[in-house]
Amino acid sequence: MSHNQDQLYPWVDKNPITSYHSQGYSFLDKSTQILVLDHAPEPQMSIIDVPRVGDQSRIACKVQHRCISAPPLLTLRGIPGTDRIIDSLVSDGIWERTIERTWKVEESHNQVECTVRYSGGQGAKSELLLHVECPYEEIKMVEPPGEMTEGVAKSIICSVSYKCKTNTPTIEWNYSDMQNLVKHQQISSSTYITESNLTFIGSLGDNGKPLTCIAQFVAGETSDSSVLQIKKYEEPVGEELDEKDTFRVLAADVPFRFSALTRSCVVIPCSFQDNEDELMTRGIWYKKTGGLVYHNARTSVLDHFKDRTRIMGNLNEGDCSLEVDDIKPFDNGPFCFYAEKGRNKYRFNNSCVFIVMKASPDKPVMSSVPAEVNAGSSVTVSCSVSHTCSSHPPEFSWSVPFINNELSDTLLSQGVWKRTSTITFVVAGGDGLRNLTCTAIFWREKKQDSTVTLIVQGTLKHQMEKSVPVVIPVSLLVVILLAVVFGIFFWRKRKNTDGHRPPPRPEKRRSVWDRLSRRYPQGPREKPPKPEKRRSIWSRFSRTEEDRVGWQNARRQNNLADLSVSYLNNTEMVACNKHFTKQSFPSPKRNQRRPAPPTPEDTYVYDNI
Repeated sequence: MSHNQDQLYPWVDKNPITSYHSQGYSFLDKSTQILVLDHAPEPQMSIIDVPRVGDQSRIACKVQHRCISAPPLLTLRGIPGTDRIIDSLVSDGIWERTIERTWKVEESHNQVECTVRYSGGQGAKSELLLHVECPYEEIKMVEPPGEMTEGVAKSIICSVSYKCKTNTPTIEWNYSDMQNLVKHQQISSSTYITESNLTFIGSLGDNGKPLTCIAQFVAGETSDSSVLQIKKYEEPVGEELDEKDTFRVLAADVPFRFSALTRSCVVIPCSFQDNEDELMTRGIWYKKTGGLVYHNARTSVLDHFKDRTRIMGNLNEGDCSLEVDDIKPFDNGPFCFYAEKGRNKYRFNNSCVFIVMKASPDKPVMSSVPAEVNAGSSVTVSCSVSHTCSSHPPEFSWSVPFINNELSDTLLSQGVWKRTSTITFVVAGGDGLRNLTCTAIFWREKKQDSTVTLIVQGTLKHQMEKSVPVVIPVSLLVVILLAVVFGIFFWRKRKNTDGHRPPPRPEKRRSVWDRLSRRYPQGPREKPPKPEKRRSIWSRFSRTEEDRVGWQNARRQNNLADLSVSYLNNTEMVACNKHFTKQSFPSPKRNQRRPAPPTPEDTYVYDNI
């Protein structure tokens, strides 16, 4: 550091060495200043190619120096790869050394460190965070849904490939309440695939709408869609009968198509007429494609339907209604009914039903309510929803506390019911817009709600009317308490001011009313003269300076009257003479002995004053 800012002066003589300085001073010179640093400068780092996982990228670290004969040493740490050293002249005497590394980017590569070490032992380092990019491909719908039948479930898969595990996407669909199974898979060291398998159930209202899957990554998203083609379910023409059937009943009442909410339950209406005297011994439901759906022998039922089906009605009364609980998306059927009498089988016409699945429940319908309501008023509103699960009808929840709630069920059509909840509630305070929401909760917890908006007004008036019954009793109680307190206060004050009065005669005691009131008891005693001027209320409660002085003077006169001080002759003592009198009152009892009168004069002697 002692060489810092030193000046150097190199010069060159134009003349040959033989005539050096002999022919005048003809030479060339130049001056330069040396600047010495006490610490090594940090190397500069840069990314040449954007680092993407799975691709080749380059990073460079460089430093300038002035010692070409002993250049500094550069090293890179944190990523594996191949290096290339580059030396270049920046200007006269200033060189730049660069180390360039090429490597294959991986997800774990997040930081690079470059260290420089000079020949004199000094060193420095720099760090660079690598924000590697995680590329992904476009999401693809593996197989478009194509043409579909209403209420029939179909598996539709969307798949997307990406590089980083930390960039695992979430795949969402534009249809909710449908079963969606997501699977993640690694297919190479840095390549991953996510698949979403949607069990799609379409309705006629979805025809012509797009079905879209969206893959959302940490940075960015990709989507794919397909237009839906939904057709109506048509009743099959004719019904094949088994030639081995012994009997055939011509009439059965089963709807050929019936809707059901997935994960909930469905009660399929079924009835028949049997005019024979012999009763049906067994009712059986089976799947038209094969296998029993219900049989009183549990072992005969398909495993998929075990413990999920039962006959709701009485076969002897012609009721063959079937309940299927926890409906699965692919439980479409068709399901058909037949019966047995002993060993004879009875097959029925029009006894097969196709289940049209619904992924979402119907939206509840609310009755009309006034647009504007007053706070504190009572409002009655109804909420209705249709369903096909009569064994487990939906329940209702409301966004407001209600006074009462009446539930009613109405049969709309064969097997289709409507449940209604009618409540009466009191409008809460708080002027402005308020939402009233009715939520229908279906069997196995699927929900659907409906909301109307109310304008609440008159909150202040409602609060005042509500508080009146409480304010009046409280106010009355406060008035009574204040009256009692003031009565006691005035009674004590009067008692203190009338202390010079003789006590009442013992033979006649005063009543409680006389003691608390300001009236004087009836008797021959004289009442005190009425003051010339009645004092104000403030003067009664406050003590003025005049009152205090008068009270102090009266006390001195009663207790310290005729006080005199004198010195005794030829002594160091002082005599204090106090002459006081005490007013005596006649005793109410004449035969009581009087106490000794006080000494007319008391002398107190004080020593060493």
